Amino acid sequence: MSENAILAASPRQGSGTGPARALRREGRVPAIVYGGSKEPEKVSVEDRRLRWLMGQGGFTATLLDLEIEGTGRERVIPKEVQRHPVTDRPLHVDFMRVSAASELQVRVAVSLLGQDDCLGLRAGGTLAVAQYDVEVVCRADSIPEALEVDIAALEIGSGIRLSDIVLPEGVRPAGDDDLLIVSVSAPAGGLDEDEPGEGDEEGQEGEEEGGEEPASD
Repeated sequence: MSENAILAASPRQGSGTGPARALRREGRVPAIVYGGSKEPEKVSVEDRRLRWLMGQGGFTATLLDLEIEGTGRERVIPKEVQRHPVTDRPLHVDFMRVSAASELQVRVAVSLLGQDDCLGLRAGGTLAVAQYDVEVVCRADSIPEALEVDIAALEIGSGIRLSDIVLPEGVRPAGDDDLLIVSVSAPAGGLDEDEPGEGDEEGQEGEEEGGEEPASD
């Protein structure tokens, strides 16, 4: 995103289950803002706006401008979202204050390109995605929306590892760069072998029926 999304927030008083439930009945989600040189600040955000932002994908790798009533604007990144175990609705959010120069460890989605042209898939292979996102380290102002992986040249039995991907400038793996991202394997039943042609079968049958020519008297 060229500009950070804005999320309005209001200060909240009290803590614990009772006040949190009251906020949720009002259509708001309890949250906390921490990090930097300031003290942690308890806030709440609108449930509908929060769920819309989460629905855009890559929420915990998205910079937001949190507009806190009476305090001002804070640049933050969502670090943790607690969800309801049944409805999956957000129950609480942790926001961490960041600056453009802050170095963060975030999970970034993997975007596969070239599936229609993939050599291995065209030959009957099966695509196996090992990682749908990977953890990287980068500055807050350099978080990629996704890591693009071109699989067009993949053949059956080959794969692409994190070390094979050209990462954007300023982005590096957070862990093992030998991590397998995607591969193409042979189908479970194996590849179809070429069937013998009808002419070959007839020739074989003729040899079996005729056998050796009988010797003349």
